[in-house]
Amino acid sequence: MSTTEKIARAYGVLIARGDKITVRSVQREAGVRIGDVAAWMREHAAAATGSVPEAPDFSEAMSAMVASVWAAAWKRAAEQADEATAAALGAARAGEADALAAAERATSEKDEAVAARDRAAVEVEGLRGELEQLRGELDAARRDTRDARAAAVEADRARVRAEATSDTLREVLESLRDERRNGDSGAKSLPES
Repeated sequence: MSTTEKIARAYGVLIARGDKITVRSVQREAGVRIGDVAAWMREHAAAATGSVPEAPDFSEAMSAMVASVWAAAWKRAAEQADEATAAALGAARAGEADALAAAERATSEKDEAVAARDRAAVEVEGLRGELEQLRGELDAARRDTRDARAAAVEADRARVRAEATSDTLREVLESLRDERRNGDSGAKSLPES
């Protein structure tokens, strides 16, 4: 704001308050140098020092104007409220549609998850059955292995017994052969009587 504008504003404020107009009072209100205020007042205030007529009564005209402005302002405020309500309603409807779509997606995902869980449960039951079958087969294989080991041990024992018997028989046969040979050779060497 220029110095001239500050002085003019300060002058108007003092007049409106009904204060005494002096160079000092205008200078204090404007906050500018006193020389600038004195020069401005010499130029402008001289015309305003004459008698000032009383202000005209505009109460009727102002009343009609205020009523017209009030009606226009009220109408505009109502339009703005309607616009804001329509915008809020539109946003609420869009939010509701989004929420319904999200709820449908969630329901669909939940149904898919339940179906997947049910399929998994069936598979688990099938795997449990297979596991039980495999356990049975494992137990049977262990029994068969145990029986085969026992049979192998028994067969080994039988082989050892058979070998021992075979060795014994061989020794007996050998001894019999030896005796026979000794017996035949003894019979040949005996003189005939």
